[in-house]
Amino acid sequence: MDVRLRMDGLFKLEEHAVKFVEEFIALYTNGPAGGGGISTGQKKEITLQKILVDREKIIWQVNMKKSSIPCSQNQATNVDKGQMRDQKHHKYPRSSAMGTFHLNTNMDTLPSAVPSPSGTKIPLYHVAHSRAGDKGNDLNFSIIPHFPDDIGRLKAVITRDWVKNAVSPLLDSSSFPADRANQVRYDLLENVSIEIYDVPGISSLNVVVRNILDGGVNSSRRIDRHGKTLSDLILCQNVILPP
Repeated sequence: MDVRLRMDGLFKLEEHAVKFVEEFIALYTNGPAGGGGISTGQKKEITLQKILVDREKIIWQVNMKKSSIPCSQNQATNVDKGQMRDQKHHKYPRSSAMGTFHLNTNMDTLPSAVPSPSGTKIPLYHVAHSRAGDKGNDLNFSIIPHFPDDIGRLKAVITRDWVKNAVSPLLDSSSFPADRANQVRYDLLENVSIEIYDVPGISSLNVVVRNILDGGVNSSRRIDRHGKTLSDLILCQNVILPP
């Protein structure tokens, strides 16, 4: 019979812990029980703290070297020396932080996006970007086109069946599923439901996929699929946009 005994203790002083270990070893190895195979150690505890630091005590500095930044007429830029000076009438004239300067990064002419090509297969990340999250077993992700007017063509592609086909590999129990595993995936896929919402204010789609994950943060003791990591899975899908 193999009997294992584990003992933990908390001590205010390290010397007390060391002394206790020495006494315990002497009693355990030389006592009537005649035990052996003892292992001892000290576990360091890390305590995290957060405090609020006053803004006046923060010293920060920004340096630029040979940078070309489009700016408005009320700013003067010395590109060769990488220095920029502010005009006296900037928005925050009394900043108490040392080394602070304020830069208006608004460009006079913003680059305009162009519609994505139609009739050709392209990865979705060329058309849109995405944000994703999870709650329990449910996945939530957004599809936000780079060119807002592409949302109409994306609606024709991002359907419930398209989403279910894209996320169905998440139900595979193996990278090389056999016939039985395929049947299990098919059965699990029957419980997956898709909801697609139109968000006209930002010309995007919000997609909710229910019962596709395996616990999320509710089962944090095992390696599971978090919804936050799955936006790349969606964006890597190839799509063919209509005209």
